[in-house]
Amino acid sequence: MAEFVANEENREEEQSGFDFASLWKIIVLNWYWIALSTIVALGLAFCYLRYTRPVYAYSMKILVKDEDSRSPMYRSGQMALESMGVISNSNGFDNELEILASSNISKRVVKALKLYVGYELEGRIRKHEMYKDNPYIVDMPGNQIDDMQSLILLRVSRRGSGLHVKGKLYAPKAKEPMVFERDVKSLPGSFSTPVGTVTLQRNPVAEPTTRDMYATIMPLEAAAKSYGARLSATATSKTTTVAELKYVDTQTDRAVDYLNELFKSYNEDANEDKNEVALKTEEFLKSRIEAIRSELDETESSLESYKKRNELINLTNDASNALTKSTEYQKEQVELETQLNLVTALLDYMDDPRNALSVIPSNLGLKDADMSKMLDKYNDYVLQRNRLLKSSSADNPYVKRITSQLEEMWPSIRLSLKNVRDNILTQKRSADSQFRLFSQRVSEVPTQEHDLNTITRQQEIKAELYLMLLQKREENFISLASTATKARVIDAPRSEGKVSPKGKMVMMGALVLGMAFPVGLVYLLGMLRYRIEGREDVEKLTKIPLIADIPLAPKSHDGEHKLAVRENSNDMMEEAFRGLRTNLRFVLGGDEKVIVCTSCVPGEGKTFVSTNLAMSLSLLGKHVIIVGLDIRKPRLVKLFGLPSDKRGITTFLSSSDESYEMLDRQILHGVCNPNLDVLPAGVIPPNPGELISRVQLDHAILELRKHYDYVILDTPPVALVSDTLSIARVGDMTLMVCRADFSPKSNFKLINELKQGDKMPKISLVLNGVDLRKRKYGYYYGYGKYGKYGNYGRYGHYGVYGHYGQRPNAGEHTEK
Repeated sequence: MAEFVANEENREEEQSGFDFASLWKIIVLNWYWIALSTIVALGLAFCYLRYTRPVYAYSMKILVKDEDSRSPMYRSGQMALESMGVISNSNGFDNELEILASSNISKRVVKALKLYVGYELEGRIRKHEMYKDNPYIVDMPGNQIDDMQSLILLRVSRRGSGLHVKGKLYAPKAKEPMVFERDVKSLPGSFSTPVGTVTLQRNPVAEPTTRDMYATIMPLEAAAKSYGARLSATATSKTTTVAELKYVDTQTDRAVDYLNELFKSYNEDANEDKNEVALKTEEFLKSRIEAIRSELDETESSLESYKKRNELINLTNDASNALTKSTEYQKEQVELETQLNLVTALLDYMDDPRNALSVIPSNLGLKDADMSKMLDKYNDYVLQRNRLLKSSSADNPYVKRITSQLEEMWPSIRLSLKNVRDNILTQKRSADSQFRLFSQRVSEVPTQEHDLNTITRQQEIKAELYLMLLQKREENFISLASTATKARVIDAPRSEGKVSPKGKMVMMGALVLGMAFPVGLVYLLGMLRYRIEGREDVEKLTKIPLIADIPLAPKSHDGEHKLAVRENSNDMMEEAFRGLRTNLRFVLGGDEKVIVCTSCVPGEGKTFVSTNLAMSLSLLGKHVIIVGLDIRKPRLVKLFGLPSDKRGITTFLSSSDESYEMLDRQILHGVCNPNLDVLPAGVIPPNPGELISRVQLDHAILELRKHYDYVILDTPPVALVSDTLSIARVGDMTLMVCRADFSPKSNFKLINELKQGDKMPKISLVLNGVDLRKRKYGYYYGYGKYGKYGNYGRYGHYGVYGHYGQRPNAGEHTEK
């Protein structure tokens, strides 16, 4: 028992590994299917490579300039930390990489190159994609393209001197496309659609053709998303700001144009950001210059009117000392008045709600250095926020943080401006006070001169402010004109070859798949089989010895020929049973001669095996008897062609006479062979289970042991009734018959349990019904082409426990 359990554990370990022998068997037996599958797979791969559009990759390197405004000492320290690997230069540069791959830049490129329209030319098998060589150019007005959300498919055909257009319009929420047809009599021409006007014109660089052209007009957003997905922007290293742009496309010219236009659009977008402060400053300066010019004109008009009215030409009666002091404080008043006007104008600008979160004009000439630094810092945050909003939303945490800082700085700047204004007012009051003091000292100066000085002072203030604003405007114009590009090209677009489909990989994959598919399919079908097919399956399911393989016998309806083993015959069947009887001699001991022959379910051929084994042993010169203990469904009488009478084992078991003479009267002697006797089942009793359990069976087998060399017991299937387990007490060994392509694999769980529980003596297996005509057996057994054998035919089926149904025509070793 311990040895069997150990064998079962070893069998489970062996099954856990991959069986290369089974794989090799599958390959050899199905080589023609593997060859056919490989040829088909390679053919499909060739067609795939022939008609699939190749995809090419192009790359380009650009240098993104680092416009860090921090101190040189700070930047040198940062570079030292980067070289040691402590930090990486990936904050602002990562943002630039995201901007390069953003949909905003992609939309600029698509619109500039008109990639929202795709062209194809009709071919024999598939359509040919075109770029720049399309015979006609299809387009729509820019404002309509920006607003269009529908997809338009057009088929353009020649019709006489004009064109005929068939179109389908796919609206976003429509279930079915809208179909339309238009005629264009001459080129250039146009036609209307539900979403706008489509224009058609000849392509001057393309050759005319008579084949139909297909055009696809995509929404700008969809086209930008489609082309943007083909682009990847990566950093070449962590310590540089060099970006490598890779773009894949089926058209090489389009790939080059896309990368070049991407670089151009990126610089334009970056320059717009940098010029935003200058543009805001220009607007502010323009409005202030207009206002100051108007005030200066009024002051000069007042001066002219005053002189005319008072007939004034030249005034020289000034007190030297008083006049000098008065002039000094007068200049101070002019400067303070200028600063006050600038501060007031900035406060008015900030009081306007429309200017919230916008840049504040800073380069106006404020003398308060702290105030100028605060305004520059605020403007930097505004520009940074506006740049991030182009590639992300306002809900971005970094954008929110910058917005919060701007909202906190706004009141601080306004408060600071008020403080500056109050300070200027304080200084101005002091200057006014001093000016009045010295003015009193020149009281003798005529009133006309005093009034004239007042008007002149106002004129000087306005003129000085006007000149300063004009100077700032010119400086702002210079700043706009000298804006440098954000990036520059290091390596122009260059080809990296075809990226798909890769011919060698596709053909290799097809070769592997073509060879692996039939092998895997056969292997999978083998794993899904629930019936055994041959010795290999049996050896995988159990370690119980398999002592014989019985080939499939031919059909026969002649009862005299239902025995496959005959005297003076030497075919495959006789050889199989000779091998079985030889192996039995190694299994049975010296005094062991009772063989229990059974199976798990009906139809596996236990009666066929037991009768032919008895015949084979008798031909060896052994005195053999076969006992029909399948008393629920007796078969021996019909199988041997014996007369139907009441003789049989059941008559002996039911009798109280236990003598051998009584038993011998139930035996039919010399059946088919002088050495072969048959003890049939006899009359079917109402209580077969109780009858088998009587002690008379033990006495009968004991007597048969004395008079015969071998006693073979034909018993019922062990999985259906318990009779066989009761009969096993009188046996010396058990032949468990299983049938190829018939016995379920689940039966071996019961067989192993019987072996493990020692419920039947010396269980050995016989594999019956091996069809040698099948290639799997021809390879496995090596019999292959020795001869042809028919099928068994149909086996009978047990019905409800203890009851047997009707039997169809039986094959040679069926049980019905």
